[in-house]
Amino acid sequence: MIQNPFRTFKNSAYLFYWAFNTFSLLGTWIDFTLRQWIIVEMIKNERAATQYVGFYNLVRFIPSLFLSFIAGYLSDRIGARLILFFVSLIDFFNACAISYLVYTNNLNVYNFMILALFLGITNSFYFPSRSKLINSIVQDKEDIPSSFSWQGISFNLSRIIGPVVAGMIAKNFGLALGFLLNAISYIPLIFYLLFLNDKVENNSFEDKRNVINSILEDFKNTISYVSYRVKLKKCFYSIFTINFWGISLMSFLQVFTKEILNENINYFSYLLSMLGLGAVIGAFFVASTNYQVILNTREEIFIIIYGICILLLTLLPKFSFFIMFLIGFSQSLVFGFTNNKVQLLTDNDMIGKVSGIYSLFNITLSYLGVFVISQVGYLFGVLNLFKIVAFIVIFSAFMIGIKVKEG
Repeated sequence: MIQNPFRTFKNSAYLFYWAFNTFSLLGTWIDFTLRQWIIVEMIKNERAATQYVGFYNLVRFIPSLFLSFIAGYLSDRIGARLILFFVSLIDFFNACAISYLVYTNNLNVYNFMILALFLGITNSFYFPSRSKLINSIVQDKEDIPSSFSWQGISFNLSRIIGPVVAGMIAKNFGLALGFLLNAISYIPLIFYLLFLNDKVENNSFEDKRNVINSILEDFKNTISYVSYRVKLKKCFYSIFTINFWGISLMSFLQVFTKEILNENINYFSYLLSMLGLGAVIGAFFVASTNYQVILNTREEIFIIIYGICILLLTLLPKFSFFIMFLIGFSQSLVFGFTNNKVQLLTDNDMIGKVSGIYSLFNITLSYLGVFVISQVGYLFGVLNLFKIVAFIVIFSAFMIGIKVKEG
């Protein structure tokens, strides 16, 4: 059952990509923490801030709705390296722009939304292309779970360190420096992607006049491909549930921290770090797990645990750090098992396209979820919002376990 979790680093191309991407993710989490806190600083009213968070995430969702599958299609056709290079370059300029606006005191709710729109566009291309790139540089199928689990580990290590750094910077130097550090963190990754030689099996369009028809046909075929594979379909149900409801709720953690816990940005950053610590341990567990065990794991159990922990957060706020650790741990197991199942169960020539659909469920629908549940928060308040979503997550997980039968 237990395998060497470091086995994937024997591949030097993956090792360098992981290292530079981790450094970039550290900057991303600094940026994320500061952007989340800026919202409650710009908008003082609890319910108005909750609603603005919803609109902010809706703006980030809209590009993903239309571009996620196209990103997967293009990564199969022109190569993931080129797409990731331009994504990183655009995010670099985005970070520079918000740093300048904050430094000059010109940031407002409108240009903040414009920058969010560009983040939504780049996120649409990032996740499908990243999946394709890793599959192209990691040749051994048995190393795929380890490779993707280490992506989760780097993501969550950054989630531990980034928010703490962001809190320290905000307190001692101001927000602008934090955004500038995010911009700097992209530079090593940009140069590495510029010179990386990834393998592209098919880098041309068969008929340039019918690209749109080709995309639509591939989309239809990909939906059919997933729907006839029960284990794949169950992964999509599971990731939809935890993202649309559970992960979306974490976008209101800053409001919960300020209005319910009556704490500041430092406390908020520590909560995010505990979430990340739990997620790192969960990702390391998945990285150490044999791929056959991964294929037979029932991830809905961890979704139920996730929902119970959200409910406990509202009932036992004094234990919020420990509860956030458990939320991060269970969340990481769901992501780790479902993501690896998708990679292991999907044929190589379908990876980019299936990853595009998976990205729509895994990341982009969480933005729509934030918008939907923000309206609930506006009507009932943030404390009741957390309780309502907890029950929805638990009920949905039970229904997945009952209704979706694996063959």
